[in-house]
Amino acid sequence: MNIEFIFTLVISFLIFYIGIITVFHNRKDVTSNFFALISLSTVIWAFSNYFSLKSILFPTLFWSRLVLFFAVPHILLFYFFINNFPAPTLVIPKKRIYILSSIATIIMLLTLTPYVFKGLNYDRDIPSPTPGVLMPIFGLFIISLLIVCIVQMVKKYLYVNVNEKRSWGVMLLGFAFSYISLIFTNFILVNTISETSFILFAPLLMLPSILGSYYSIMKYRLFNIKTMATELIVFVLLSVSLIQIIFSNTTLIFIFNLSIFIMFLIASILLIKSVYIEVKQKERLQTLSTKLEESNIDLEHANEKLKGLDKLKTEFVSLASHQLRSPLTAIKGYASMLEDGDYGDINIKAKEAIDRIYQSSKNLAIIIEDLLNVTKIEAGGMKYEMAPFSLSKVGNDEEKDLSINAENKGLKLTFESDDEALCMVNGDREKIRQIIINFIDNSIKYTKEGSINVSVKNKDGKVVFCVKDTGMGMSEETKNSLFQKFSRGDGARMNTTGSGLGLYLAKEIISAHGGRVWVESDGVGKGSAFFMEMDVFK
Repeated sequence: MNIEFIFTLVISFLIFYIGIITVFHNRKDVTSNFFALISLSTVIWAFSNYFSLKSILFPTLFWSRLVLFFAVPHILLFYFFINNFPAPTLVIPKKRIYILSSIATIIMLLTLTPYVFKGLNYDRDIPSPTPGVLMPIFGLFIISLLIVCIVQMVKKYLYVNVNEKRSWGVMLLGFAFSYISLIFTNFILVNTISETSFILFAPLLMLPSILGSYYSIMKYRLFNIKTMATELIVFVLLSVSLIQIIFSNTTLIFIFNLSIFIMFLIASILLIKSVYIEVKQKERLQTLSTKLEESNIDLEHANEKLKGLDKLKTEFVSLASHQLRSPLTAIKGYASMLEDGDYGDINIKAKEAIDRIYQSSKNLAIIIEDLLNVTKIEAGGMKYEMAPFSLSKVGNDEEKDLSINAENKGLKLTFESDDEALCMVNGDREKIRQIIINFIDNSIKYTKEGSINVSVKNKDGKVVFCVKDTGMGMSEETKNSLFQKFSRGDGARMNTTGSGLGLYLAKEIISAHGGRVWVESDGVGKGSAFFMEMDVFK
């Protein structure tokens, strides 16, 4: 087997290999697919070129016509590639593709007839083509596309940004070198001085154009260096294996070397695929990591904005509450004085209206007080005057004060407690008293009939205050959300005057005392029990 064939085979294998691995990186990339087709057409054209000089199986005229035949799709695909690059999707108008492809198909078919390539002249050392009447059309098509390709690359090189200039520059140099060299060696030298020794180097002359285009794709697609190194090693191994096949002396050695080549090929595909998957996974992880960092930064910024808005909201609520407190106090005072007759006698209907004004302003005052306390807690400005006191004594006092409200609803309110000395706690008496009032008052409001039991017990070093009623009870879902801000549960239908802040404040205040609050209920309609637990003061 001669050296020219080995040379053609190795160079063609390299071109084909570059095309395959390019499209292997992204099968859906239109530009990469165009490049792969260019590589394939170049390989077929190279072998046709070789066989046109070393006729095998078919006459030399047949192979010479195939050289022209495959030159047409080769240059057309380059045109498509250059006009579509670097877009991964098709950007060339489909109408243009159909028109040029149709013209190219007609010219390809004509190259197989005597109208383009009449025959061969054997007067020289190698057969020279005898052109047919339509050879100018073939030449015009090829040269026109060559010129358009070069002009397009020059334009893009001049007008793209700095980062893209290098890619277009390398592609332009490779393309220009390949085709100028090819025209000079295969046409000018052959037809002027009958120099034919360079014709067999046509595949090598095409290599700069292929490599320039491959470099540009690689740069735009950011192929990983690890993947490229693996592909290069695989190519070297496959090339060595291919050469061993070529130099096989016997049929048995040929079969053996061919088997080795096939095994190398399969292993290489699997190796490249595994490396490619690994690289892609690392890239995805890196992308996710970057996005996560960006999201964290965005969340931090959003959190800062929310903190600012929350601060403004707290300040607004505090200011509004303070501004409402003064006129509301005046409304309550004057309503109370009117109701007591300080401004003279009033009729019953007017007295009822005044009483409603007084009760509504009283409820509103409680809501405003709750809002002020919430803003103080959230702003970290709630102050506590800590001192030891008997939780039993405070609970008993409030039970007596609220017993009239219970009796008015026909409810039985009872109180039981351990000795006052056993129920001593350390805390802010006034704020703990507010919690006790809230627990007892809620039970009275949400219990239609039955009884309410208030108890204070010393249990294992803890003082437990409990208000247990036979009221409407609550579901498990309501229990889980009851101590949240503005949560009122199902009882909101029975009592429309509450703010939904009382139990939230109770939880926050008792937490500041190192204690806890919770609720127990066997279900809707089965009553409830509210608990407050504090450490015993010793």
